[in-house]
Formats: sequence, C-alpha cells, structure tokens
Amino acid sequence: MTIETMTLSQLVPPPANPRKAMDEAALAGLAASIQTDGLLQNLVVRKKGKKFEIISGARRFRALSLLAERGDWPKDAPIPVEVRTGLSDDDTLRLATVENIQREALAPLDEAEAFARLLAGGASLEDVAAKAGVSVLTVKRRLALASLCEEAKEQVRAGDLSLGCAEALTLGTSDQQRAVLERLSGERWEAEPETIRDMLAGEKPSRAEAIFPPEAYTGTVTTDLFADEAETLFDDVEQFLRLQEEAVAALVARHEAEGRWVEVIRAPYAQWWQFRQATEGEAAGVVIHMTPTGRVEVRENLAKRPVRPDVVEATRAPAKPKVQAEYVAPVVRNLSAHKSLAVMAALLENPRKAREIAVVQMLNASDWTGRVTLDPHPALGAFEEEEAPATFQRIEAECVAFAAPFRAMEKGYGRAARGDWEWLASQTKDPAKVYEAVKAMPDPELERLHTLLTVLTFGQGSLDSLYRGRSLFNAVADDLGIDMRRHWRPDAAFLSKRRKDQLVEIAKESGASIRMGALKDYSKAGLVEALVKHFERTKAAPDEAPDYDLKGRDWLPGAMLFPAVTAEGPVEATPPWEEAPEAEEEAGEEADEIEDETALSDEPAFEQAA
Repeated sequence: MTIETMTLSQLVPPPANPRKAMDEAALAGLAASIQTDGLLQNLVVRKKGKKFEIISGARRFRALSLLAERGDWPKDAPIPVEVRTGLSDDDTLRLATVENIQREALAPLDEAEAFARLLAGGASLEDVAAKAGVSVLTVKRRLALASLCEEAKEQVRAGDLSLGCAEALTLGTSDQQRAVLERLSGERWEAEPETIRDMLAGEKPSRAEAIFPPEAYTGTVTTDLFADEAETLFDDVEQFLRLQEEAVAALVARHEAEGRWVEVIRAPYAQWWQFRQATEGEAAGVVIHMTPTGRVEVRENLAKRPVRPDVVEATRAPAKPKVQAEYVAPVVRNLSAHKSLAVMAALLENPRKAREIAVVQMLNASDWTGRVTLDPHPALGAFEEEEAPATFQRIEAECVAFAAPFRAMEKGYGRAARGDWEWLASQTKDPAKVYEAVKAMPDPELERLHTLLTVLTFGQGSLDSLYRGRSLFNAVADDLGIDMRRHWRPDAAFLSKRRKDQLVEIAKESGASIRMGALKDYSKAGLVEALVKHFERTKAAPDEAPDYDLKGRDWLPGAMLFPAVTAEGPVEATPPWEEAPEAEEEAGEEADEIEDETALSDEPAFEQAA
C-alpha cells in the first residue's frame, strides 16, 4: 500500500460500484465542496493494465471529472491516491462495499442543526450545500426540522417518529406538535405523514386558539359538552381568521409602542433557528408566528442571528394560498342534505341495498379517525381469564367463518384483536373494499352476516347489574325461551364467591344436603367442594331419578332468571339505565368470617320458586 499522485487521465471508474444510484444534485454539491476546500480524502485504486482502477472514491472521481469538464479543475492536476496491490475482483468489491457502509451520512436532525449553525453564522445556502455535498433543496428541508419541538426531535432520534412524519409536524406550532405527539402516543397504529397533516390542517379552529376576546366572535360554534374549552370549535373560519389578524395587528402596535422590534411570520412553520434569546442590554424584539390555520405563537425577548438576507428569504416557509371556495358553507350543507335524502328515499325501495349498507357500517368500515360503528358487547371479552363457555365458542366459530374474507381489507391500525369476534367487530377496514365484497354476497349469506353483527352487539345492558325489572333484554330472552339450565351449571368459580350461609341454603334447595349430612360440620371450602360434586353428578339425571337428584339437575339461582329474582324482590318498570348495581356482593369479604358454629339445621330443602 503506497501513496502516489496521479492525474484524472490515469484513473478509471470501477466496473461494479456498490452505490448504484448517483444523486446528480448531490454530486454537483460535492464538486463545489472539492473546488472550495480541495480533496479531503484520498482515492483508493489498484493497477489495471496501463491505468488505475478506483476501488473507493467513485463519487469523488466523478465530481473531479465534472469540475474538469467545466474547466474548474486542471486535467493534469495531481490527485493523491492510495495504491493497493494483490487484490482480486472479490476483494475489490468487498472493500468498496465496506467503504460505502462506513461512510454513513449524518442523521437528518444532526444535519439540520449543523446547517442551522452554519447559516446562523452568515453562510449562504450554496456554501452550506457545497460543504455538505448535498443539494440546496435538501438543506432547506433539513432546516424545517430544526424548528421542531424538543419532544419531536427526541422521538426522531430514537427512531419512534419517521422523517416523513417529522416533516409533516413542521406544519404546526410547538404546542400543536406536542398535542399531536400526545395524541399519537395513545394510539395503537403507526402514524403516517398524511394523517399528521390532516390533524394539523384539517380541523376547525378552537376557542383555545383565539387571541381575541371571545365576545368579538358572532358566528356559531360546535361544542362538545363532555370536553374542555379546546373542544369548542368556531364554525365560521373566515371570521375567526379575520379576528385573529386584527388581534395580531394590535399585538404589533403594543410591542412597537414599547420600543421593541416586531417580526410577523405568516407561514406553516417558523425558522426559529434564525433567532436567539437576547442578552442583557441588547435590543430585544418579538416574533409573532401565525399559521395558515390561525394558530398564533408569540416569542419575546429575542435577538436576530446574523443570517444573510438572501438565506432568510430562501428558507421562508411558503404560505398556503387561500383558495376561494366555489360554494359557501350553508349552500354545501343544503345541497348535501338534498342528496342524502334522495339516496335515503331510494333505499326504502331497495331493502337488499339497505341491508348491504347496514353490514358495511356495522363492520366498522370507516376512515382514519377510527370512528367506531359497531360496539361489541362486553360479555364477549368476559372470559379471557377462564375457560369460555360453549355459548361463546359457538359465537366465535361463526365469526371465524366470516372474518377470513375481510382480513385483507384491514387498514393497518388499531390494537391487536383478542379473537375473531373482536377483529370482525372492531378493526377498521377499507369501506370501499368491504362494500364490494358485501355486494357480491348471496342473500342467505348476507342475512347470516347481518344477523351475526347484530348478535355481537346485543346483550344485557350492563354486566354490573342484575336486571330485575322490565327491559328489552329480558323481553327478548323470554320470547326466545332461554332456560339457563341448558347453558350453565353452578361451578367452583360461582360457588366460591358465595357466603357460607348462602352455600348452606344452596345445599338445601338443590338436594345436596341429603347426601352431605350435618352442614354445620363443613367449612366453606368443604361446602364448595361437595356442591360442585353434587351438581356434576346430577346434571344428566333422568326423570325417574330420586327427588334430591332432580333438584340438583334443575337448581338455578334466581339471578339466572329473566328477569332476575333476588332477595330485594322484583323492580317494576325500571329502565335499565336507571337501575342501581346490586349490593349483593358488598358483604363478600365477610363471607369467610362467618363462624362454623352458626345455628344450622337439616330441615327440608326449600323448593325453588317458579
């Protein structure tokens, strides 16, 4: 390995460079850098006939050739090279590959901050691009990242936020960026640049964004009664922007009257790197940043860095041109209402199409906002920690049959499903694809899917209350003739949660006491074990079996009836949303404390009330 000097005419590019793509703009930038500062790294070559073949440094060679073609580099100028000997073609390719890997570019945020420091010192865009070996456009794009809030920068460096998403975030102020990041942190889907742009630019302005007195606005608002002030939205965006502009003008006048310089930036993002905090005794000013959506950010006590005027102008974020809408909002609303009613009336004459639409909506085929159109009943997820009953398995089997054709239509975000029932009901899907699939279904299959989706949402209104009065749920169960003896047996999970005195009553009512003998001799655990055996033994008792076995076969707690029967008695005409949760379990922790010597008798078992 020796160091020599050669001319361009003695060098030839490698026949197989691992770097397949050459960015012409970046190549021009590298050429400008070499012209300014010279060749800072030697080329590596090997002897190839009468010439020397380049092993690493193909971009530098091409940049030198470009300079020579333009007459900016003497063709006979000496070029330092490192000559390698004894290399095979495989060795040459390996070295070239390693050289490309090891020469890794700066991370985008590091580039952004490095560029900002150079420009803040008075450099031109062309100077920075040349020194960095990149295009001027790349420098401008990186500079936008320099104005990201610190939280966003940390996520980019950690790899939690893509470069595309970071660039989209620059459309918002620092507060908006933090709000978007906070919102995304609670989602289970991966953020996309378009989603972030819509979040920042596609919403109506909120009252929290207004810097004018609220009473100055005379238009209508949309208010979420369950949210805070930030969720009160201005419907008249044009009036909001006018009032914001007036308030900005008043701010400018006030600060100027106090002897401060003021700069107003009207653009999607502000180049905050062009400013710094003013030191004591230095002339300080104010920067007011107003985005196209009307969000205003004010930073005081700033000083300007010595950035060249042409750089300030070239890096100014382009303001979004205001496009005059063809139709004003009231006209749009009126026309849309007419169109909707026309389609609705036509659907009355086409029941098949109406059912298709119902199924598409129930399948949660919605947009990126994740609007849920089907709310699966909580009973479906109630048995994650224990063996699911046969009724659940029957429902899940039906969901499995229908889920497969729709899996390819999932939009790629949403939390992982706990089963096909939850995936079918909750995962967001592409509505257009779902509609095409539903249209192709024959009537029996469509009816079956519609039935399944209806089933997934229907059940007792609250799992935390026993329905002892009239309700839709109880009425439907009664019409269906539901007998819980066919679907449920008293097991250890149920019995262990009952008090000891309750277990004694169960033993008497179910006929178990006939075999158990003196109940007072049993501990609570012993009662549970004996009752489990009794109910297991009697579950298939024939009609000619002894009376105590028939009682075990047919025993059912009153809470399993429709409506439920409890010690509190029935509730007449009480809608489910007004029912109070049962207090039956409140004394549960006292259950194990009841003394064994409590007076118990072996009197005849009570008959189960009809």
